[in-house]
Amino acid sequence: MIDYHVHCDYSVDAGGAIDEYVTSAVDRGLRRICFTTHCDLEPGRRHHDGRVRVGGKIIDVTSDWLESYKGDVKKAAARVAAGDIEVRCGLEIGFVPGIEKMIEDFIAPYDFDFILGGIHTLRGVDIVSTRESSEYFKGRTPRQVCEDYYSYVGEAAAFGLFDSVAHLDIYKKCGLDFYGSDLDSAHRGLLEPALEKVAGAGLALEVNSAGLRKGRSHPYPSPDILKAARDAGITGITLGSDCHSPGEIGSDIDRCIGLARETGYSEAVAFAAREPFAIPFEELLS
Repeated sequence: MIDYHVHCDYSVDAGGAIDEYVTSAVDRGLRRICFTTHCDLEPGRRHHDGRVRVGGKIIDVTSDWLESYKGDVKKAAARVAAGDIEVRCGLEIGFVPGIEKMIEDFIAPYDFDFILGGIHTLRGVDIVSTRESSEYFKGRTPRQVCEDYYSYVGEAAAFGLFDSVAHLDIYKKCGLDFYGSDLDSAHRGLLEPALEKVAGAGLALEVNSAGLRKGRSHPYPSPDILKAARDAGITGITLGSDCHSPGEIGSDIDRCIGLARETGYSEAVAFAAREPFAIPFEELLS
């Protein structure tokens, strides 16, 4: 099994040290994991999201911490028995239009295995926060939410830095509670051009099990969106739990594989030194 979306305690909203995640992954039979600590550089939200935890201390995300993070992942990987598990190091970078150069400059000196691009804010508001999201949703229709969101997705794809697009319809996390089922179909006609841009850029699309863990009936994205991704020519998918504690690592990835199979996929993509390689589902489930 595999999990390419793992948050350790470098992410301020996660708990548990890197070693704890690796140990839990080995105990659960995972063979490949990739740490993807949050890296949110949006200037207007620096006081909300632009922080990381290093050695128990909260510091600004623009501080000098990436070498420490990479080193801690490398040391944890070295402490497990050879062949037990493959441990990779990556980032989940929060994307908003206009900060492309800031992202490039910040990570350019470092070599990572995998860069996941996630959209968590729209117009400066965190749409996945139960505390904040209503500030964005108020006064907007479900259609307007999708117009904003899929516009960002298209720009993220055009940016060209990411390897995979995270949790594609994550706006449903809080949006379904606010709007109800009207949000489920609001993407029509907006989703497809964004998916074409993702496919054209050669990016993978993540199937993220967090929705299942949080009580939704499907992962992110939903089955109809994943099928649309396949139809748009997106050939690679990554699999991630988006775990924020060691006990969540690898959770419901098997269910994500089942959904992906139903929509025409037969393998997942993993990354090493930013280079993709395919792994058949049969191998992941064996």
